[in-house]
Amino acid sequence: MNWKQIAENLAEIVGGDWLPSRIRERIDSFENVFIACSGGADSVFLALWFGWLSRTGKLSSPVTILHFNHNLRGEDSNGDQCFTSKLGNALGIACLTDEWDRSEVSKSVSEEAARDARMKFFAKVVGSAKGSSVILTGHHADDIAETMLMRLSRGSGLQGLTAPREVSIGSNGLNFVRPLLGLGKGEILSYLEKAGATWREDETNQEGLYYRNRLRQSVIPEWENAADRPIRGGVAQARALLEEDWQALEELFDASWNDTRRDPNALDWEQMVTMPRSFQRRALNRLLVEGGAMPLALAATEEVLDYLRAKKAFKVSVEKDLWLAGSAALRRVEFIWAKRIFDWRPVRLPLNVSLCLPGSGSIHAREVALDAELNERVQSGAFSHDQTAFLAIDGKQNGELWVRSWRAGDAYRPMGRKSFVKLKELFIDRKVPREERGLLPIVVDSEDNILWIPGLPPSYGSRIQTRTTRALQLTYGK
Repeated sequence: MNWKQIAENLAEIVGGDWLPSRIRERIDSFENVFIACSGGADSVFLALWFGWLSRTGKLSSPVTILHFNHNLRGEDSNGDQCFTSKLGNALGIACLTDEWDRSEVSKSVSEEAARDARMKFFAKVVGSAKGSSVILTGHHADDIAETMLMRLSRGSGLQGLTAPREVSIGSNGLNFVRPLLGLGKGEILSYLEKAGATWREDETNQEGLYYRNRLRQSVIPEWENAADRPIRGGVAQARALLEEDWQALEELFDASWNDTRRDPNALDWEQMVTMPRSFQRRALNRLLVEGGAMPLALAATEEVLDYLRAKKAFKVSVEKDLWLAGSAALRRVEFIWAKRIFDWRPVRLPLNVSLCLPGSGSIHAREVALDAELNERVQSGAFSHDQTAFLAIDGKQNGELWVRSWRAGDAYRPMGRKSFVKLKELFIDRKVPREERGLLPIVVDSEDNILWIPGLPPSYGSRIQTRTTRALQLTYGK
């Protein structure tokens, strides 16, 4: 099969008007374009069209196909991976694949667990790319109606009802664009058939096991039969209008956030009791999420909002060892850890002295000479970052080291990353217990640049290189 010719056929058939200019401009603004490709019709359409754009010089950014094998359908899953790899090779597009190690999860796999595994693969690939990156996914117009019905039945708010959005940023910081939201499934299949393309079919999509499948097979057709007009256009328009309203409310809330937040752990009581209920909800959840906790459950949120409306003091459990409390007397709404989280001012860390830390643990720093053998061991990862770090000091003065506690918004560029990352995201990724995050020492220089946190890699700027001959060795013990 001549995939390059098929791509040219598709480009001639669909033209360029199917893709809104705002979406095209958004994609063009990134330095790397990744296509999440399952092998199904929607993602094959994206691979063909954007591969053709890249090959003909109409897209300056390199295009890469990403395929994640969930290993949920036996040989069919392997067939999807093989098909996608061959497609990328035939189009002259790089194709990166990975597969899920199912031995690490229970036999019963949820859609959420599979998605999390896929997102980790995406994050790993995008994190190693140079420059800004975007991931294109194959969501189309039919997905809008299905998603809206699913979210309505689950009691979603305005934000949930705007999915899938044309442009979004995931919780892991990944940029997503969905170019096909203006096309229906039938249109996509028709275009591919006319171009002479083939694709993989997931037989589980025809089964009634999943909620979305049941909506697609039974509910949506009945809705279309009962409606006095085509539903797809109306639902898409409703989604777009809801997104406009959601974005406007988000901007208004963001403008009031600095006045509402008193410190990293607390909100202003007077601001909270006077703001609209929807803003109260946003403020509570943002406070918790930025503090490293999960958003409040719906029942707990409603309970707190009722207390605020009545201007009554409250204390509710968020999760194990974490409470949310507020009162007019304290003039605060704050979250409180049952296990005390220590907060200490920066303390100088002298060389050759063990510094005892508040709560528990100690940290020690000493200067060491790196011969070739030790240098190689350090660079090969022989020392666990949980207890030990080596910081290069070649060519500079032995600047002072300081130790302090974690602060909201702390970020640094660790080894292995292309850009700065918030400590909160790294703690979540490494599954550092919330009650331990405030106990970990943050080692900084005299300008408060983060150099190392036990359990995480040292900063990129202090990394050991082959030419490094002198270093500071930091050792942490609990």
